[in-house]
Amino acid sequence: MSRTVVAVLLIPLLAVPVSRAHGQTKPSESTPADAPVNPPQEPEPDLDFGDDLLDSSTSAEAPVAVDPALERAIERRRTMLTVHQTLGLATAATLAATMVVGQLNFDDRYRGFGDTGRFKPWHTGLVIGSSTLFAGTGLLGLLAPTPFKKEFRWDTITFHKILMSIATAGMLSQVALGRLTVDREGKLSQVDLARAHQAIGYVTMGAVAAGALMIAF
Repeated sequence: MSRTVVAVLLIPLLAVPVSRAHGQTKPSESTPADAPVNPPQEPEPDLDFGDDLLDSSTSAEAPVAVDPALERAIERRRTMLTVHQTLGLATAATLAATMVVGQLNFDDRYRGFGDTGRFKPWHTGLVIGSSTLFAGTGLLGLLAPTPFKKEFRWDTITFHKILMSIATAGMLSQVALGRLTVDREGKLSQVDLARAHQAIGYVTMGAVAAGALMIAF
């Protein structure tokens, strides 16, 4: 009788699944049957940023090398053209005064205003001053360095150069006609030369004024 009781008690223990004997538990109903018990862990992020920093697509652009000679040429050109513009306005004002005094001198000598000669010294001084300013202003514009190649186009600078070329021709003609007018003192041709001198003076003044306006505005 006692052996039969012992056998009955041992039967449930022998029916325990082998898997439970090894410490494994039966998957719960909420967990899929084919899901792994221990899911694989995600790989740790790579903390080496060296490749990203050296990537050409994300790195900052390298600074562009600056040519010191080019920088000096640009700065010298800027300075010379600034002085050129200032002297150009002074030249235009001096030429205007020369034209006014020259007209007064012409009337005094050839239009019966007494031929007193009182305007002649003023006219001569203004001629020397305006001619010097004109030559200095022109040289500054011509000698200014040109660091960059510029293609020809019709702009204000081009028209300024054309007008100043006309004014240069007028200034040279004025000097020549002025000298010839003085040498023809007492002759009939002197009046004709003086009139030509006067007309070219107005044309020269107009070209200088127009050229100055091209730059100023």
